[in-house]
Amino acid sequence: MHFRSLVAVALSAITVVAGSLDQRALCKVKPKVPGYPVDLGACLCDKQANFIVDKFKSILTNPDRTAAKTTAETLIAESYVEESDSINILAGYPLGGPSFASKQLFIDGVAAAPAIPSMDTLEVFHDCTRISWRWNVKGLGLNKYPVKGFNSFTVDPCTGQIKLSYIEFSSIAWGSDIGWTCTPPSGPPPS
Repeated sequence: MHFRSLVAVALSAITVVAGSLDQRALCKVKPKVPGYPVDLGACLCDKQANFIVDKFKSILTNPDRTAAKTTAETLIAESYVEESDSINILAGYPLGGPSFASKQLFIDGVAAAPAIPSMDTLEVFHDCTRISWRWNVKGLGLNKYPVKGFNSFTVDPCTGQIKLSYIEFSSIAWGSDIGWTCTPPSGPPPS
């Protein structure tokens, strides 16, 4: 009877482990981003999420725009799309549409833009395939205002590449920092 109890416990443990492996489907492709932390599961771990955020941040902040472009070429998936009404309003694009409809448009746009001088990560949180990253930019242009925002990435946890990005930030603060004149409405603030 003791033997049967041990067998039952062992089978239960095997079932739990097998169930866990089913939930964490094993990656069948290799990472496409140099240095990406390898993990057996198809679900992001903290180390992978932070790695992706740090790489994306380096694309925006690296003063060597050629190096930033090289990083973007590996980090950004071929099917990449970026949507941001904050970017669209500043760029004069229609609201609700893509800011960058392809990987190449994103890379060309980033390579042409000056590096962001100072960008702090405020928070990173994730599930299996999505990362939310809150950030703060200081020292932009005229340096009138800090600019807070967030990126919401959809990623491939096996390759380490970003497939989709939603970005929103204080476009009025950004516009003021790059020399726009923004006039607030007159009268008392709404209550």
